[in-house]
Amino acid sequence: MQLWLFLVIVIGGLLLFGVCCEVISRRRTKKRQKPPGTYDQVYMEQVLQNTRDQINQ
Repeated sequence: MQLWLFLVIVIGGLLLFGVCCEVISRRRTKKRQKPPGTYDQVYMEQVLQNTRDQINQ
């Protein structure tokens, strides 16, 4: 019985640690993401246009 309790505590602790790391990681990535700038938007429009042109050839 004591071995099961030990295993439950260890596995639960690892899961809790993983959840905490995931939450912290997601918060950091949200802060770093910026909306696309004008250059990025123009670049993507050019890529899309080139793709359309290649498909329609």
